[in-house]
Amino acid sequence: MSEFSHIDASGNARMVDVSAKAETKRTAIARAVVELNAHTLAMLKAKALPKGDVLTVAQVAGIMAAKRTAELIPMCHPLPLTHVDVRFQVRDEPPSVLLEASASTAGRTGVEMEAIVAAQAAAATIYDMVKAVQKDVVIRDVRLILKSGGKSGLFKTDDPLLFETEEEPLAEPRPAPEPWTGEGLAVACVTLSDKGYAGERVDKSGPALLDMLAELSPARSQLFLLPDDPRALRKLVKDLAASGWGLIVTTGGTGLSPRDFTPEALIPVLDRRLPGFEQVMFAEGLTHTPRAVLSRCLAGTVGRSMIIALPGSFRAAQENLAALLPVLPHALEKLNGDMSDCGRS
Repeated sequence: MSEFSHIDASGNARMVDVSAKAETKRTAIARAVVELNAHTLAMLKAKALPKGDVLTVAQVAGIMAAKRTAELIPMCHPLPLTHVDVRFQVRDEPPSVLLEASASTAGRTGVEMEAIVAAQAAAATIYDMVKAVQKDVVIRDVRLILKSGGKSGLFKTDDPLLFETEEEPLAEPRPAPEPWTGEGLAVACVTLSDKGYAGERVDKSGPALLDMLAELSPARSQLFLLPDDPRALRKLVKDLAASGWGLIVTTGGTGLSPRDFTPEALIPVLDRRLPGFEQVMFAEGLTHTPRAVLSRCLAGTVGRSMIIALPGSFRAAQENLAALLPVLPHALEKLNGDMSDCGRS
């Protein structure tokens, strides 16, 4: 029995002595799914349930529970948590709330239990907040999906994360970007596709968009390929904008699929949004299909670089870009300091 650190010589459970372990940054993320019916989910989204804003209360409950974990799980160590958060993804089909709880510390033992307890408490709070209108709520799939730090290192399932983590290595863009120091406009087109990056799908949208952008007579143009990784996209856009690329167009990741994070990746990077560009793309999409309401196309600026996030659909990306091409030369001139009037000629 003595070979197990959590059992003493008599076979009894004990709290492990971690004083000899090294202090490292430790993070854990746990997940749970709360299944609701469509009526309850609609009330949750509208914040129309009798007890109020369900997800805000559940988030606070999860954070509070993580801090009390050592009082609930007998052999857990009290830990000085440096960060706790709970995030949610509301899903219409099937009606449910996916939640993830993240806990971090700098210490000698891990925070897996803190993350799991936070996820359980947040899920239970959702049940408590909706039970007045639905009794048959199902809480399922409570599990650890990531832990890092300590001797055992990184553990991660294949699940895409609601949280971004520094521990997960960044995907490298192909090809590697180089600074543009020459004269004239440098245009970058970034295709976001897990299957394309893995070599399982031929990218048609990126080359087609570069062909259309040739109308701007760029001094340099380059196609880059990335998986649907918000951190990698954010880093690439920052690097390109900081090193002289004047127009950066992305394709993919603007829809509602679980891996569609392009707007969430880019909004924190932007200095200014371009709502007119976004409205033009939205209106153009609606002339072709009512499903355009699902697209979350984006446009904005970073310094003197313009960013345009287009859909991943081959046709939709071309249609949206075509709607913007007539104004792009003038917009890029204004962004780079042209002081002439914008009135009609």
